[in-house]
Amino acid sequence: MNPLLAGALALLVLALVIAVGVTKGHVPGTHGTRVNAVVADTQAIAKGSPVRIAGIAVGKVTAVDARGDGTTSVVRMDLTKDVPSIRADATLKIRPRIFLEGNFFVDLQPGSPQAPALGENGTLPITRTSSAVQADQLLTALPSTVRGDLRRTIVGFGDALEDPPSAADALNRTFDDAPVALRTTRTNLDALRGVRQDDLSALVRSTGAVTSGLVPRLTQLRGAVRALDTTTAALTADRGALQRTLAELAPTLERADGTFTALDAAFPGVRSLSRALVPGVRETGPTVDDALPWVAAARRLTAKGALRGFVRELRPTVPVLTRLTTEGRALFPQLDDAALCLSRVVIPAGNQKIEDGRFTTGRELYKSFFHGLVGLAGEGQNSDGNGPYARVQTGLGPNLLDFGPVGEQGNLLAAAADAPIGVRPVRPSARPPYRDDVACRTQPVPDANAARSAPGDAAAVVGRANGTAPRGRAAVGASSAADDERLTRGLGRALGALRSTGKEDDR
Repeated sequence: MNPLLAGALALLVLALVIAVGVTKGHVPGTHGTRVNAVVADTQAIAKGSPVRIAGIAVGKVTAVDARGDGTTSVVRMDLTKDVPSIRADATLKIRPRIFLEGNFFVDLQPGSPQAPALGENGTLPITRTSSAVQADQLLTALPSTVRGDLRRTIVGFGDALEDPPSAADALNRTFDDAPVALRTTRTNLDALRGVRQDDLSALVRSTGAVTSGLVPRLTQLRGAVRALDTTTAALTADRGALQRTLAELAPTLERADGTFTALDAAFPGVRSLSRALVPGVRETGPTVDDALPWVAAARRLTAKGALRGFVRELRPTVPVLTRLTTEGRALFPQLDDAALCLSRVVIPAGNQKIEDGRFTTGRELYKSFFHGLVGLAGEGQNSDGNGPYARVQTGLGPNLLDFGPVGEQGNLLAAAADAPIGVRPVRPSARPPYRDDVACRTQPVPDANAARSAPGDAAAVVGRANGTAPRGRAAVGASSAADDERLTRGLGRALGALRSTGKEDDR
């Protein structure tokens, strides 16, 4: 091809592209902003229908695709590049361009600036779209039967307003309670709006989903409406009872108001309890999972060859255990008295320490008792061919004590290094009486230090002191040198007496 001819053709094609771009709003092969929307009725819209924002054409419909079961469709739109940014809260309506319908267009509202952008090829949900109501749809919704029912409803309402007592007067009286009712209604509406920003929109979406689910079931809905009509006719037939019921409705509502107030006050506690129960509910599943092995083990434990067999073998002993329990009712109080006697009287008495001057050991009584048993055991363990025997160590001293006659053995004599100053404890004049009608646990704890020495002449207390006057109590203590000397002389005299006795026996 001639280069001049090729250049001319290229310039012509470029001019055509520029002309189309200027007249059509964009260059061929390119596109503006693409937006999709889910609508419930697409019979009035078709490919090529204009898209307008505030009455200004900003694009057109490029496709209408059926969705799901055919009750909804997706309208795909191509907008010019200079269109305002479409937000997530944008709305879409299908409107007629003329009064007598036909030639519909898409009316698009971009949404609020603070909402996030919808994005390229974004889709508006069905809750943010709506379609125009057509005349045939209106006539379909109002057939002759429905129009007859509507006529009877209007006539019945007029009769209710005219028949005495006038319903209009009753309606006027309801306005007296309207302020309180409206305040309650406002509270309900505020609660209906929810706590978070998107609660109401979530409610609307849920309502739309429910409504969309009811649309395919128009036959069931018509049956429900007819049943409601029958119920209303039955109530109208017994107007007297209905009037009495409505008369009691106001007092019932007043009493219910107090109940609802109490419930409203109780809800914070219930809410706190529910929140506190949430961790426990969450742990229920793991707890059940952990308990299943235990249940399996318990089932094996209660099998015939395990615990069930043991119970069968144990059954003959149950009467004996029952009799033991019955007789134990008399035994256990006695054991309780014995335990209280030990804890309150015997053990405190055994824990005492006797204060006996220089002879004080500093040990508790129960220890001294067991030490004495050890000494007796050590004394009685010696034996020879003639049998066991005991060793006796003779105590000598310059003081000869006479304890008087002891049975058939005559007088009991003893020699002591020191002159006695008394006895401890003092022997009572009579043996204390034995009371078996007084519980041991009620007795006072005996005082081991209550019995004191009996002061005075040693001869008047234990017998006769041989040749030495008794010393005072203050003289009891460490032995002096004079005491040691007297003890030595006494031992010498005692040994001389023993030697002389041996010589006489030899003769």
